[in-house]
Amino acid sequence: MTRQARERFVATLAMLLTLAAGGAFVGGYSGGLLVPIAAVLVMAYAKGRFVVLDFMELREAPGPLRQALLAWPAMLLALALVRSITVSVLG
Repeated sequence: MTRQARERFVATLAMLLTLAAGGAFVGGYSGGLLVPIAAVLVMAYAKGRFVVLDFMELREAPGPLRQALLAWPAMLLALALVRSITVSVLG
């Protein structure tokens, strides 16, 4: 592993840990409100994107695999948002 790759790895890991801590903090104090829940879901997608692109080393990889691996968490988090909206509307 080169020095540049190691620095990029450490920076990505720091970003993932920051997003995880921020998501836990926001989620803990959300009180069931929709905007904080949406913020947590956006943070979760950002974490998934970092994992797919950096830790799975697909940042420079062409092809449909990268798009499919990025679309999968987007679809799941969109369903989670729809569920949250439904629960907040129906009570």
